[in-house]
Amino acid sequence: MVYEEIVGRFGLKRGDRVWLSSELIQLALAFRKKGIRFDGSALLDAFQEAIGSEGTLMLPVFSFEFSNNQYYDIIKTRGTTGALGNMALDRQDFLRTRHPMHSFAVWGKDRERLAAMENRHSFGVDSPFAYCIGSRVKQVMLGTDYVHAMTFIHYAETACGVPYRFAKSFTGTYVDEQGVGGQRTYDYAARKLEIEPTEQFNRMGGILEQKGLAEKIDMDGLACYIVDLAGSYPVICRDIIENKCENIYDFNIPREQVFG
Repeated sequence: MVYEEIVGRFGLKRGDRVWLSSELIQLALAFRKKGIRFDGSALLDAFQEAIGSEGTLMLPVFSFEFSNNQYYDIIKTRGTTGALGNMALDRQDFLRTRHPMHSFAVWGKDRERLAAMENRHSFGVDSPFAYCIGSRVKQVMLGTDYVHAMTFIHYAETACGVPYRFAKSFTGTYVDEQGVGGQRTYDYAARKLEIEPTEQFNRMGGILEQKGLAEKIDMDGLACYIVDLAGSYPVICRDIIENKCENIYDFNIPREQVFG
């Protein structure tokens, strides 16, 4: 299982925009079984080679240091969404988008465009999540699944104005690329505490697979997925609006009570 073979299984083309989510523990174990030492940087190289400089590669490096402790350093604060994203941050060819809670390490044609975004809300219409629709981003889930990786659903929730979330503001110290700190305020789609949703994103993933908008790929026993995010967006929104999130969440109270 060499890196080019892994990337090749997803059928990526030159110029593709790709959101790469991964769980490296499972991938490293698969390599170990073959007697190969896993190299995350080589995997990133293989994705870059597949999509070329005209493509764009995004890796989530989300962090809640800003909301929890009122401090964020765009260079030094590490992501909590997987080791591969932090490996990308350590490379000179990736930049980091600016929102302190939901940032991405980005490379390729749209690197500067994404890194320049000033979205105040994590899931605003001016955010990298909105970019995923307009630029027809493909999300690759490598060794992980919809429940653990499809944060994009929260963008659809925000756009549809679900009644169990609200825009909560957080203010804290933000240290920029030049090492200059200052007070900034950012918003996040917080959950109303009296409503406890249990994520059933794999249920939605199955629907997307049935509609040909997502595909499950068996990588020598390692479950992987590729999702057309732009095509998935109206399907997710339809479930939110027409089915009261029936295929996205189970709730601790009756669904009708959640939606009024």
